[in-house]
Amino acid sequence: MMKRILLAVFALALPMSAAASPELATDWGIKASQLYGETVDLIEAVEAGDNPAIPSDYETGIARFALAATNLGSWIDGNDGPSDLGCIFRGMAQEGEVQLDALETADNRQDMHASLKRLATMFSDAEIIAAAASASAGNDTPAKAPDGVMASCAASSDAANAALH
Repeated sequence: MMKRILLAVFALALPMSAAASPELATDWGIKASQLYGETVDLIEAVEAGDNPAIPSDYETGIARFALAATNLGSWIDGNDGPSDLGCIFRGMAQEGEVQLDALETADNRQDMHASLKRLATMFSDAEIIAAAASASAGNDTPAKAPDGVMASCAASSDAANAALH
């Protein structure tokens, strides 16, 4: 648990773009591509019968990926961007944290493999999502969703719980 807290503090202290923007979306997509490659290497090691130690810089990369996804979701929401895109960023941020926890608590190669496969899929998808978010480069706001499009997920768990009651 302490490792997780220190990792989160470290990730927040690392330099990132000053504000979420098309440039941050591009950087996030590039980082997703790098993390994808590292994840594939770890998957191959597990499939070869190894039980690789997860490098701390890989864990930090996932934490930073999740933090940037959260920032991008907020940027999309705060600039009247497509609600689905904000939802996707929030979902990827949450999935990154869930899979980071799963890697830290994996008791066997099968659990590690399952978590790494989920991460690889997410990082691959993130490259596509980053391109969509950065398509508005030069504008300081994301493309607007068509009129009448409703948000498919709430911006926070409190908002989601309030919607249910």
